[in-house]
Amino acid sequence: MPSERAARGRPRTGVREAVIASAQQTLAESGLVRTSTKEIARRAGVAESSIFYHFGDRMGLLHAVLQRQLQPLKELLGDRPGTEHTLREDLLDLLIALEEFYLAAIPAIAAIQSDAELRESYEKRSRDLDLGPHRAVDAILAHLSPGAADLRPAALLLTGAAHQRALQRHLSPPDALDVLPTREDLADALLPVFESALRGR
Repeated sequence: MPSERAARGRPRTGVREAVIASAQQTLAESGLVRTSTKEIARRAGVAESSIFYHFGDRMGLLHAVLQRQLQPLKELLGDRPGTEHTLREDLLDLLIALEEFYLAAIPAIAAIQSDAELRESYEKRSRDLDLGPHRAVDAILAHLSPGAADLRPAALLLTGAAHQRALQRHLSPPDALDVLPTREDLADALLPVFESALRGR
């Protein structure tokens, strides 16, 4: 249990953010088996009850972690008034943001998939809130060309490439990373696919 001094020392408005950061760090370092709400609270310097107050349950906390990790991608997909980007620049920006999201999210995703209770809770939440990997494809379509259903295969290739790079960065030995195509190489390979799909609209 955290000391009263640690709990008092953190501003009340920062509790939610501190818990999310602690959960993300704990998952990345230890995985689900060694991650407990008690340990997350200890690292955040808050009472364990704060986790349930702010997030409801473990799934609520993991959902908040994933939402935090999605923020840079959401910002990228938002309107960028007054700026012009080439299609290649947009593809590269998307690959970078998606890969960094997947890299950060893989521990939380693994935690959800490795626990039957969390998996069931996630599936229900996904159905109720229309969440899941398909949302990344939808967001890419909306960002690059609203209403262009023909881009869906290309958007899936882009998200898959970003996920594969993140997965390899997590799991592959260093020599395999030496031959991993760069994001620039992937953007160049995907560019003709997107250009062709956009011309065919």
